[in-house]
Amino acid sequence: MIAAMALWVGGIARVRPARLGVSAAGVAIVVTLLAVHGWTGNPAPPWVPAMALVVLLATPSERSLRSDQDLLRARGATGGQVLALASAEAVAAGLAGGVAGVLLSLAGGFLATPDVPLVWEIVLLLLAGPVVAALAFLPAVLREWYFVPADDGPPWWSPYGLDILLLALAFFWPLLGWAGGTMLLWRLVELGLRKGKRVIGGVLRPLVSGLAGVLALSISWRSAMLARSVVLVALAVAFAISTAFTRDGCDAATVDMLASLVLAAAAAGPSFGLALNERRRDLLIVSTLGGKRRQVAAFIAGDALIVGVGGLIAGHLLGVLFILFAQVERTPSPHGYFGLLAAVVLVSCVAASARIAQLAARDEVSDLRDY
Repeated sequence: MIAAMALWVGGIARVRPARLGVSAAGVAIVVTLLAVHGWTGNPAPPWVPAMALVVLLATPSERSLRSDQDLLRARGATGGQVLALASAEAVAAGLAGGVAGVLLSLAGGFLATPDVPLVWEIVLLLLAGPVVAALAFLPAVLREWYFVPADDGPPWWSPYGLDILLLALAFFWPLLGWAGGTMLLWRLVELGLRKGKRVIGGVLRPLVSGLAGVLALSISWRSAMLARSVVLVALAVAFAISTAFTRDGCDAATVDMLASLVLAAAAAGPSFGLALNERRRDLLIVSTLGGKRRQVAAFIAGDALIVGVGGLIAGHLLGVLFILFAQVERTPSPHGYFGLLAAVVLVSCVAASARIAQLAARDEVSDLRDY
C-alpha cells in the first residue's frame, strides 16, 4: 500500500506538477508567517487569512479530481484507498512546504519564540505543513467521491446563513470575522454576477459594444467560477490591507506585505488562469460557430476585468472590515504599497488572460473530444 501511495504521488507530481507545487509553495508561506508571528494568543492571528487563501488556492480543481477518481473507480478503488492516496499527496506537499518554510525562517532569523525551544518550534512548524495541505486536499476529494457537487450555483453554505452567523460571533471572537466576511463576500459576488446581467452589460458596453449582452449572459452562467476567482483575489488584497494598516513590528510587517504580494499574484495569475483554462472548450465552440478572434478575446477580457477590478474593490472593503473586527493598533500604510498591490493583481490577470488566449487560438475542432 505504501509503495502504491508513493507511485501515485510521483505520478501526480509528474503529470500535474502544479497540483503539488502550488500546495508546497503555499504551505511554505504559511509556515514562514507562523514562524514570524510566533505561537501567541493573538485573537486574530495575521497568518489565518493567509492560510485560508492558501487552502483555497491549493484545492484541486473539480475537473482534475473527477478525471483522477474516474480512473480509480475503473480500477476498483474503494473510498478508503482514495482517502489514503489523498492523504499521501497532502503529506508530501505539506512536508516539502514545511521544510522550505523552516529554511526560510532560519535564514531570516524568525525562529526565536520565547519559552519554546528551537527544536520543538521546528517540529511544530513541520507538523503544521501537512495539516494545511490536508485542509486543501481532503475535503475536496471526499466531496467529489461521496457526493455529487453542483457544477454551478451558490455556495453550499449560503442557504443556512453561516456567513451571517460567523459575522455575528466575530464580536466575541475576532478570528471568525475572517471566515464570515469572506463567505458573505462570496455570497454577494456570486449573486451579483448571476442576477446582474443588465448592470454588467451596461458596464461592459463601452468596451465591447455589441458583445456586451452576450458577454454579460456568459458571465452570469459562470457566476460560480468567477465568484471564486474574485473572492481569492479579494482575500489576498484584504490580507495585504490588514497587514499594511496594523502595527506588528517592522520585520514582521515587511514579511507580511511580501507574502501578501506573492499570494495576490498567485490568486490573480495562476489560479485565475487555471479557471480560464477550463473554459477553453466554450471558447473553441464560439470559434467553431464563427466567432472572430476579437470576440473570443472579448470573452476572456471580460472575465479578467471582473476578477481583477472586482477583486481589488471587494478586497479593500473586506480589508477594512477585518481591521475593524481585529481592533488592533493602526499605522500609516507604506507609501506606494497599494499602487504596487493593484499593479500586481492587474498585471497577473492580464498575463493569465493573454496565455489562455494564446492557447485558445491554437485549439482545433478535433480538440473538443479532449475537454
